[in-house]
Amino acid sequence: MSEEAKPAKERSPRRKKKPLLRFLRILLVPILCVAALFAGLVIGYVYVGKEPLSEVWSIETWRHLFDLMFKDT
Repeated sequence: MSEEAKPAKERSPRRKKKPLLRFLRILLVPILCVAALFAGLVIGYVYVGKEPLSEVWSIETWRHLFDLMFKDT
């Protein structure tokens, strides 16, 4: 019995990724980071700090926090 040689499998050329999918993959990490920042601000300020949600987005709140942190410098 002779064994027939199997033809070598040809490598299929890699398909080019769709531009939209590639664009979304690149933006996914920064978008998730921004979402985590907003969620952390809300959870920390509203639920832990027991303050109203409207103050989270106020620049005066963060200016006051900055002044408290760096008042001796």
